[in-house]
Amino acid sequence: MQQTSAYRRLRTSVSILGLVALLAGCGKGDEESVATTPATGATPPPAAAPAENPEDKRLANAVMTGKTAAAVDLKYDVLVKPAVAQPFEIELTLLPRAAADVLEVEITGIPGLTVAGGGTARFEGVAPGDRHVHRVVVAADGPGLYYVGVTARMATKVQTDVRTFSVPVVVGAVPAAEKPAPVQDATGQAVQPMPAAESGTPAEPKPQ
Repeated sequence: MQQTSAYRRLRTSVSILGLVALLAGCGKGDEESVATTPATGATPPPAAAPAENPEDKRLANAVMTGKTAAAVDLKYDVLVKPAVAQPFEIELTLLPRAAADVLEVEITGIPGLTVAGGGTARFEGVAPGDRHVHRVVVAADGPGLYYVGVTARMATKVQTDVRTFSVPVVVGAVPAAEKPAPVQDATGQAVQPMPAAESGTPAEPKPQ
C-alpha cells in the first residue's frame, strides 16, 4: 500500500523535528568504535559517496545519533500508515560508503513500541555503493510519536565501526497541544496570574 501525500509530508516534518530534538538533547553519543592497528600499517580506502538511485526519492533520511563512525548511511520508508495495535513494516535501506567483511544491523524499540519481527540483519561482502534492504515489523500500544533505534556495525579483519540511527514514526492521530482555559473569578472575569512571591516576612526584633 502507498502512503498518502499528507502522511509523507507529516513524516518529513517529524524527521526534521526529531533531528532538532535529538541534536539538542544528545551529549556524548552511544556509538562505539573498536579499532585494531593493522600490522602492515595499511590505510583503509576512503569512503565513497553512495550512487544516486531513483528509489531514494521515496525514502526519508534516518536521524543520526551520536558521533559519526561507520561509513554507512540509512534511509527508510514506512510502507503503510501506522495504526494503533496493528503491526506495520518499516523498510530500511543501508548504503555503505566503504568496504567491509560484514554489516550487522540491530533494530530496537522504545516503551510502547515493540519490534515484532526482523530485529536483526546480517550482510556479508559489503562494497561501497551497495544497497542492502531490510524490513522490520513493529507495533505500537497507543497513538503518538515513536522512535525506532537502528545500530549498524561494519566489521573488517582489522576493526569494527558502529553507527546509530533513529527512525521517527507517527502512529495514529496525535492531538495537538491545547492552550489551557483561562481562569475566571466568581463574577466571570478573567483572573490574571501573578508572579509567585514568598509568603511571610522575617519577624522584626522588638525594641529593648
